[in-house]
Amino acid sequence: MARHRTKRRVNGGSTQAPIPMTSLMDILTCLLLFVLKSVVLEGEVISPVPGVSLPESSSNSAAQNSIAIAIFDDVVMMDGEVIATVSKVVKSDNLMIAPLASRLRDAHEKSEEIAKLRGDTEEFRGRASIQGDREITFAILQRVMFTCSQSGYEEISLAVLEKS
Repeated sequence: MARHRTKRRVNGGSTQAPIPMTSLMDILTCLLLFVLKSVVLEGEVISPVPGVSLPESSSNSAAQNSIAIAIFDDVVMMDGEVIATVSKVVKSDNLMIAPLASRLRDAHEKSEEIAKLRGDTEEFRGRASIQGDREITFAILQRVMFTCSQSGYEEISLAVLEKS
């Protein structure tokens, strides 16, 4: 009888259940995906607007966090919304695109409000990234860049695809 008790203790006399590995792996996978989604190691990830065919460049500089303005077909878009039509903008004698300037000023005010709430003391650095289709004319690009600079977004970059 003594042997039976000894044998029982050696073979797992513990009353604790084994840890379920499947649920632990699920938790670890979720944590890993969260960390990968929230950490960008090199620059800002920019996904081009569907329909925009970006030009290629040999530049190695990383993209920075900025307001994205897309120009393609007959539209100028900001934050996924159509702001102006290219045909109307080109016909105008004025370099300023009024609807775009208005949206940029609104975005500037919002970013300053957020900075105040955070307690940031840094001066506003207006950054704009233009995603322009290869086929756009210089006249429309010039007007978008002029509007950005007049609205406080003086650091303007052109989104391009890196050559491989």
